[in-house]
Amino acid sequence: MRKLLLLSGGMDSSLCLYKVPGIELCVGFDYGQPHVIELDYAKEIATACGVEFRRVGIPKMPRIDDAVFPARNAVLLSMAASIAVSQNLDAIVIGCNMSDAARFPDCRDEFIAEIGKALSVYGVSVLAPLLAMTKADILSEARSFGIPSTWTCYQPNGKLPCGECYACLGLENARVQS
Repeated sequence: MRKLLLLSGGMDSSLCLYKVPGIELCVGFDYGQPHVIELDYAKEIATACGVEFRRVGIPKMPRIDDAVFPARNAVLLSMAASIAVSQNLDAIVIGCNMSDAARFPDCRDEFIAEIGKALSVYGVSVLAPLLAMTKADILSEARSFGIPSTWTCYQPNGKLPCGECYACLGLENARVQS
């Protein structure tokens, strides 16, 4: 199976690149996120793995708090399906996980199953191999693979993580638990 990975440059999607065989293309979307620096990390990680990386700009998405862009994964998976079909790829891989499911409805099992069903009409499946993993599990496995630096902050202060946003606090919690 030939796969496209939604590679944000964060720990979750980066682990997918190392863990899931058959990834032939990584796509990072610029949707007006304040943490667009993550796409620089995504390109470095994909390049280090010898996988093509494409940065795709889409219209700025609205945000309702420090981390939530409503229906972001619906939009990104739909765009990724268009790219996958045009490149004759069979599947899209996304790094949704258990820790994000409480806050982000589009990181839940039900959402992934339903959007996967919808996109299957194009001959593309949606794979979310981290759905049963917590951030602590992901951090531990990422360390075992020796994954290089990733970006996991939603509100950067220039090129430094803020240490206060949902992503920074979740990562710190994962460090404490692991």
